[in-house]
Amino acid sequence: MTMDSEQDFWIPPKGFLKYNIDGALKGNQGTAGYGGALRDENGSILFIFHCHLGRATNNMAELMALEQCLDFLEQDNCQNVIVEADSELIISSIKRIS
Repeated sequence: MTMDSEQDFWIPPKGFLKYNIDGALKGNQGTAGYGGALRDENGSILFIFHCHLGRATNNMAELMALEQCLDFLEQDNCQNVIVEADSELIISSIKRIS
């Protein structure tokens, strides 16, 4: 795999934080987990979380990552946050809500 630095590099707008979240599993309904990283506008990591779920589906892992991210944002009363995920289920669900 090659990376094109012009396409794969993104800088959050000034004054924003960015949360990257993802779920992972070994086989469908296999061992699963999820995690996320919060970065500031300079790309510095402010916070990382991860969790082992045991057996779960890919959708469950992705949704648990989103739920944990939103819990952290609510606890810290964070504003101006961009959440990035690669799950079609999460992205389409959020688009329907907003």
